[in-house]
Amino acid sequence: MKKALRITIVLPFPVTKPVGGAKIMYEYANRLKAAGHTVVVVHSLKRPFKKMKSPLFWKRFVYWVTNAERPAWFPLNKNIPSLIVDEISNKFLPDADIVFSTWWQMTYATSKLLPAKGRVVNLVQDFEIWAGQEDKVIASYQLPVHHAAIAKHLKELVEKNGAMSVAYFPNAIDTTKFYISKPIADRNPLSIIMLYSKEERKGTKYGIDALVVLKNRFPKLNVALFGVYSKPTDLPTWINYFRKPANLQKLYNEYAIFLTPSLGEGWALPPAEAMACGCAVVCTNIGGHADYALNNETALLVTPKNTDEIINSVSDLLAISNKRIQLAINANNYLVKNFNWDKSVKIAEEYFLSIV
Repeated sequence: MKKALRITIVLPFPVTKPVGGAKIMYEYANRLKAAGHTVVVVHSLKRPFKKMKSPLFWKRFVYWVTNAERPAWFPLNKNIPSLIVDEISNKFLPDADIVFSTWWQMTYATSKLLPAKGRVVNLVQDFEIWAGQEDKVIASYQLPVHHAAIAKHLKELVEKNGAMSVAYFPNAIDTTKFYISKPIADRNPLSIIMLYSKEERKGTKYGIDALVVLKNRFPKLNVALFGVYSKPTDLPTWINYFRKPANLQKLYNEYAIFLTPSLGEGWALPPAEAMACGCAVVCTNIGGHADYALNNETALLVTPKNTDEIINSVSDLLAISNKRIQLAINANNYLVKNFNWDKSVKIAEEYFLSIV
């Protein structure tokens, strides 16, 4: 019988809107709890190297009023204590066997914890340099904690920058939430869905530029964007927009093709979710897609920022339904087999037990 562990999961801030990295940590919380471990989730108000824009007492009050310790957008197990604390320090964390954290700044805090708080495992979910401080991000890989990475390209990057023996915790898709409910062959062959984001690294501009050209080529094209942001005021009227869709699985199933023009990702969730739901995927050739997007096998890969390649690849799938259908079937089979939560949680459990 395996040993039951006490696990503290650390997030860098209260997460009030859907964020992929937080979603992964909450999934681990639920599933580690279901596997018989004692789990506590802790959100920090303060982060090393991060200036606070408002006083600590005000942050406490705002998050208390909004019940931010339990995200409304994610069904966190009600039996898992979920806390908001001033900072990640010995004072605010319970004694445990494992501290499972994410985000580079938190590594500076968790590396200073007493042994009684648990062995620290930092989950690297991206190369987190968007706000600068690249030197500190890289230095965090050399701190005296255990590192794990959600993607093979991140594992290589972290090891290259000084971390020893980085574990690989492959991301996964919950196939009870994301699955095929509308047969692939029955979908409108002239339909495309894409994530909309204001973040430059998501490459939305290149996707929309390509969609405008594709609409001229295929006048009956049905296009939808979804995202957490308000509908863009300059969006063409023929593009449907779904803000914070209540049923993303159903939305994916209404479309034949998923397009993602992202310039950089850790391990992108939306394309994988779309694959699980039967979409054929056209995505950029970046590390964050590489674990599951195999060119001409499970996806069509395009060069980042290359609108012409996007147009040509999507045009192929719009014009040749059999190619689109086979690509979607291949992707679905590959994803379900290789990226499931039972497998990922087992890998994490075995790693935690090996270092305790």
